[in-house]
Amino acid sequence: MEKSLTFADNDSFYNQLLELESHNESYCIDTGISEAKNLPLRLLHHVGISKDDIAHVQHKVVEESALMHDFIEPMVVKLNEMIGKFKPARGYEFTVEAEDYDTIKIHGRPKAAEAVAA
Repeated sequence: MEKSLTFADNDSFYNQLLELESHNESYCIDTGISEAKNLPLRLLHHVGISKDDIAHVQHKVVEESALMHDFIEPMVVKLNEMIGKFKPARGYEFTVEAEDYDTIKIHGRPKAAEAVAA
């Protein structure tokens, strides 16, 4: 059964995500954010989905400067990953849902165990 989470950009929310992932549970994050440009880098890095991917599902364009999008944000992600603040989900697959093009929901579920060829 998929658990529903309401997004909050704080450490307790991310700890809750890591806890669910440690138990291999599926979840759905209702971000409450309507524009892909407003999603926090920490969440995007965790789920491994870019702002462009989310904007594509919404049939929109990410409205932010190319300098910010192409250079500054990737450097911030790398730095935070090196210091251990950003932790990507391992063994999970994510999909984005934008029912009315103004809501962003992210579904996470454990990857199916790959069958070992004998």
